[in-house]
Amino acid sequence: MTIADSLIFSATAELKEEVSKKKRAGLLEELRAMGRAMRVEEGLINHAQAALVLEVSTRRIGELVETGKFRRFEFLGRTYVSVREVLERRDAEVKNGRPPREGFAKVKAAVGIVAKYDLPNFAMESVLPDVGEKRKKKGGKK
Repeated sequence: MTIADSLIFSATAELKEEVSKKKRAGLLEELRAMGRAMRVEEGLINHAQAALVLEVSTRRIGELVETGKFRRFEFLGRTYVSVREVLERRDAEVKNGRPPREGFAKVKAAVGIVAKYDLPNFAMESVLPDVGEKRKKKGGKK
């Protein structure tokens, strides 16, 4: 090894050590920030854990984060949500699904279903009622 090679090697080693120290300092600061957030938010959990608590899919948790219902916390390359917010949502007893249709909306939905109904099948079921019964037993259309 020449003198130039040893100088380059030692400079590279010093640079690696300096970068390593900066990374460690950044990681420690990120861990401190995570600790502060955990105290304020009564803990942080990932999307899968939040989905189990709320009995919804992880995709739904992502949607709640996107719509601003849950705040997004990102530490060490991972995404978390607030335990406090998840528990508040669970205790709020938010109703699942769409609200029930009322009045004209029910009629409009029924007309839409009838309009899409297969006319030959309807004719076959009205002429031969046992076809409709067989279909019901198999789990097909009425």
